[in-house]
Amino acid sequence: MPGPLDGIKIVELSVAITGPLAAGILVDQGAECIKIERGPGGDIMRHLGSKVQDISSSFQICNRGKRSVVVDLAHPDGLAIVKDLITDADVVIQNYRPGVAERLGLAYSDVAAYNPEVIYADLSGFGPTGPHANRRVYDTAIQAASGLADNQTGLNDEKPVFLRQLIVDKLTAHTMSQAITAALFAKSRGAGGQRIELSMLDAAIAFLFVDGADHEILLDADHSGTQSMTASNVPITLADGHVAVAVPDNTGFHGLADAFGVDSSDPDLANLGDRLKHQDKAREIRKQVMENAQTVTVEEATEALDARGVPFGIIRQVEEVADDPQVKANQTFVAHTHPTAGRVNQPRPPAVFHGTPVALRQHSAPTLGQHTDEVVAETGRGDQINALREAGVIA
Repeated sequence: MPGPLDGIKIVELSVAITGPLAAGILVDQGAECIKIERGPGGDIMRHLGSKVQDISSSFQICNRGKRSVVVDLAHPDGLAIVKDLITDADVVIQNYRPGVAERLGLAYSDVAAYNPEVIYADLSGFGPTGPHANRRVYDTAIQAASGLADNQTGLNDEKPVFLRQLIVDKLTAHTMSQAITAALFAKSRGAGGQRIELSMLDAAIAFLFVDGADHEILLDADHSGTQSMTASNVPITLADGHVAVAVPDNTGFHGLADAFGVDSSDPDLANLGDRLKHQDKAREIRKQVMENAQTVTVEEATEALDARGVPFGIIRQVEEVADDPQVKANQTFVAHTHPTAGRVNQPRPPAVFHGTPVALRQHSAPTLGQHTDEVVAETGRGDQINALREAGVIA
């Protein structure tokens, strides 16, 4: 089935993860996307990480189901092709550095002149103006500037810690995809087209400050606790693995203690308010749990914690996730054979639409320029393809 965004056409002028993933989320929900790439190498993510020829793991996830067109935007004929594609597009997504879209003639003001109904997603690193607007930006720079890296620093760490993933790229992409959908909804109610500006810095700060900057929101509150409400969370070591628990309520706290044979019946620990007043005693219970757990197997801990209603998760290695019984029950992963990259096992779109079911029209990400000829022909230039290629306009 085509999905809720069937009929939406996207022209993507972006590389790496933020723009491509934002478009990719919409493609997963039924939209069509024409991805404009620059030769000879195309999107940089084609070549980073595990890859087969020009398809990397990350590129596959972010770009499955798109059509790839290699066009030289610096050539007037190449720019004309892209403008023709944008003329009837619903969405344009670009993450060029500030000023590049303007120099190419693809800024919002240029595009809106011939497609006033377009939703124009304008992504940047630090923002369109300000002292850092023109800096080159990658994920780690924004992890640093937004406070995310500092937020990961524990009591015994000597320096800030980066998340071992491109978290800012991904959360910015998710934020933009939601904003695009909201703009499309507003357009359907008569609001017309519009430009959406989103910086990675703003997206990261909004993400962090939900729960990781506790002292910076209510400025007159008691700030004796930690900035992040999860700062004290550490895994519990078992005899043959690790488990993570969350015990904010009485059932969790006392259930955890009982599961590992620790007596928590002290009246000073009865309720959350009591435990906050007697934190030394609460920490002692946790210490005893940690000690006792080292002789308990994963299977035993699972049974004991489940029986007591304690929120927990066995810590899986990444390579174990696809075989987790719950993941299998959810049918989270779908396997197929990519015509170039070979066997692929990837997560399906996570949201399940029961009224407008989604099925990936194309499970594979495109090879570089795979659809150049067919897309150029759709602009009415089918008889010019050889000449355009000889002139270096397309590849």
